[in-house]
Amino acid sequence: MKTTIVFIIQMMLAVFACLANDADDQQFKVGFSQPIMADDWRQTMYSEMQRQLIFHDNIELLFRNAEAQTSTQIAQILELVELGIDLLIVSPNEAAPLQPIIESVYDQGIPVVILDRRINSNKYTAYVGADNRLIGEEAGKYIARLLGGKGDVLEVYESLTITAFSDRHKGFRKVLEQYPMISTDSVRAMSWGADDYRTSISNNTYDVVFAATDVAARFAYDIAAEVGADMHTAFIGIDALPTPGGGLELVEKGVLTASILYPTGGDVAIEVAARILNGQPFEKENTLQTMVIDSTNVKIIQMQAQKLLDQQKDILNLAGKLDVIEGVFQTQRTLTYLFALTMLVSIIMTAFVLKALVEKRRTNQELQLKNEQVLAYSQQAEEATQARFRFFTNISHEFRTPLTLIKAPVDELLERKEVAPFRKDLSLIRKNTLRLLRLVDQVMDFRKIDNAKMKLQVSYQLVVPFLEDILDAFEKLANDNGVTVKLVADQEDLMLWFDQNMMDKVFFNLLSNAFKFTSRGGSVLVRVKSSSLEDEVVISVEDTGSGMAPEHVSHVFDRFYQGDANRSLGTGIGLSLSREIVELHQGKITVQSVLGRGTRFDIHLKKGDDHLADMERLAVGSAVVHREESLVYEQPDTDANDAQTQVHDRTILVVEDNDELRDFLVQKLASSYNMLEAARVRDGVRSAQEHVPDLIICDLMLQHELGYEIIQTLKEDLRTSHIPIIILSAKNTTTDKIKGLRLGADDYITKPFDFTLLKERIQTLLTNHQKLREHYVHELPVEASNPSKSGSRVDKKFVHEFTALVEQNISNPSFGVNELGQELGLSRVQLYRKVKALLGYSVNDYINSVKLKTARHLIAEGKLTFSEIAHRVGFSSSSYFSTAFKNQFGMTPSEYKAQIEK
Repeated sequence: MKTTIVFIIQMMLAVFACLANDADDQQFKVGFSQPIMADDWRQTMYSEMQRQLIFHDNIELLFRNAEAQTSTQIAQILELVELGIDLLIVSPNEAAPLQPIIESVYDQGIPVVILDRRINSNKYTAYVGADNRLIGEEAGKYIARLLGGKGDVLEVYESLTITAFSDRHKGFRKVLEQYPMISTDSVRAMSWGADDYRTSISNNTYDVVFAATDVAARFAYDIAAEVGADMHTAFIGIDALPTPGGGLELVEKGVLTASILYPTGGDVAIEVAARILNGQPFEKENTLQTMVIDSTNVKIIQMQAQKLLDQQKDILNLAGKLDVIEGVFQTQRTLTYLFALTMLVSIIMTAFVLKALVEKRRTNQELQLKNEQVLAYSQQAEEATQARFRFFTNISHEFRTPLTLIKAPVDELLERKEVAPFRKDLSLIRKNTLRLLRLVDQVMDFRKIDNAKMKLQVSYQLVVPFLEDILDAFEKLANDNGVTVKLVADQEDLMLWFDQNMMDKVFFNLLSNAFKFTSRGGSVLVRVKSSSLEDEVVISVEDTGSGMAPEHVSHVFDRFYQGDANRSLGTGIGLSLSREIVELHQGKITVQSVLGRGTRFDIHLKKGDDHLADMERLAVGSAVVHREESLVYEQPDTDANDAQTQVHDRTILVVEDNDELRDFLVQKLASSYNMLEAARVRDGVRSAQEHVPDLIICDLMLQHELGYEIIQTLKEDLRTSHIPIIILSAKNTTTDKIKGLRLGADDYITKPFDFTLLKERIQTLLTNHQKLREHYVHELPVEASNPSKSGSRVDKKFVHEFTALVEQNISNPSFGVNELGQELGLSRVQLYRKVKALLGYSVNDYINSVKLKTARHLIAEGKLTFSEIAHRVGFSSSSYFSTAFKNQFGMTPSEYKAQIEK
């Protein structure tokens, strides 16, 4: 066995050696230093180089962009040399500064290809580019012919430190010197002297504007148009790029009269570099051809350029396909090697398999014994499951009896006139009793489905009247909540086989959810559509409510799944039961929902009755709907004998999204307190900030939101931080209670709760708050002795800031409520309620109290006259000060002074 393993390792090493020898060609690194990439001409050059590299896959191009900075280009060339390049392609930004570094690279034995811009040295391997002097001469000859040897020309030149532009300038001027009737002015290129050009073109009339590039020529044309120059001027540039917005397009559109072709030479540079690296013959001087392109030949040149571009695209596509083919070849070759290796390994593994079969036989025997044990455990688990189902069934039956005994007397009492004062409470009891009965029935339906005891009793019935009957039950709820309900059917007399009692439960659940999550102003649409192609009927229930997130949509039909705790507070069985019922009909139910936009449920029911068993059919028209009574849609009647609204000393805000519970709390507490109510966090915060109640009762599980947010917001707000908060929630874990109390809640009561206990807690908190307020009042700045250690941090900070502002402005007679509110960032009403709640004073009374108590201290000191004291504490006249002092202390200032001097 050991010898076999050694043999396998040797074979694997041989395969890897074969794979390692696949590198046929020597790889080269070529550095390319470009002076700038901000123009189309340079980008076209780079694109041509990339396309040419397709034919030389053994060359890796390292590109650097100097961004028109000579120092940056020198540093990048040194960096490329450090990276170990085999050849350098460089287009110098400036000839003189770049010449030493280029010569240095050449002297190190690294081939150098000069591209586009020359240097004043012969220390380079090859040059690729057009003859810029010849291009300047061609431009001069063309302009001379265009003007007939007579006219005015403006030359827009680039930096003459760059050899390419310097050579063009010299060639151009050399030709025009032969034409004495042609006058020539010069101005620096647009990027350097737009104002100079603007001045020249405004003060002079030129027959021709010749620019060193097409970009500069186009810029000159635009400025000439802007200043209103003579647009009969001919604009001529250099480059003739075929790109969008390039020279060819400008000539075709008549913006430029002509453009001198200036080839980029990117592809030629790569080809020359490849020849040098591979030791093949090459030319040192590679001069690119040029020509003048004007309206006479621009179309032909464009067609040729487009054809070249198409051919280049084809080459790129072919290169991509070749890469794919090469990849497939490499994969197949590797697979061949691996297949040979696998065959060798398989021979060895066969022996191990034979041995494993023997081991497996023994293991199977052991597993068989364990399976028997698992089966026994499974039977025990099934018996336990059945016992639990029986328990839930029995307890559900047991629930029905006491619930019925609650409902019957309540129904009887509601019919009596003498219970009118309690009719709202009795209606609430009856409504929730029926709700519990419905939940019990759903649990029992699940039990029947699980035991396959729920049987269909289908009949052939009209669909639209059946749905209209269900929607009628929701009419009052829709009107009360401002929700639009509509039934749309493409066939009024459409009939289907279905169990009306069961389908009634399905649509009841879907419509209940639709109304539950649709806000005022929304809509609920029930649509009935017959599909001949699918031989089915699709009934849709669509709302414009809050919708669901994708992660909840996929689980919406799972049993007991409640999704986002902020969205659903139900049992999680209604939609699951609906799916079970639809599937009993051999149909299907689907859901589509978008968060914030709404939800749509589609029920697909088959036409005909071939999919139903004979025992499931009833006679036509024999079905009777036994809809469980439900008060989900009912609103308690307003008691005509309700007491008139009374105004109380204290106000309580109730934040609860359950309308019935909120109404119950408001009704029960209204006899002792002024009541405010809100169903959402933002409404509760706004009400608390506007009205500043004395106490807030808040639920933690609000629809779409968490009650923790309102606690944190109010406790951090200077306007509402002093208000006691009682949490009233069904969340009864220790963690929830600790979290609520840490946020600043003053009490935590769990549902269900004793209303008497709630009233006592309210009274206790308000009493304690009154004591705290007295504690603050005791600390009025004129009588302060020891700093308080009670009260919240925010409230204590407010009292300190408030009293400090009053003291600082005690001598200012115009300082009052408005100025205080502006300093503290509160409105007049909010400041008044805040101070009243904490100190028991109105703001003006408090200010006057501080002023008069300060005046009393000053009188006792005896250092100032009454007039000076009145001015010191902000009274405009001594007489008004004397009157206010007497109203406060029962004696005039002089009487008080006489009293203390005795």
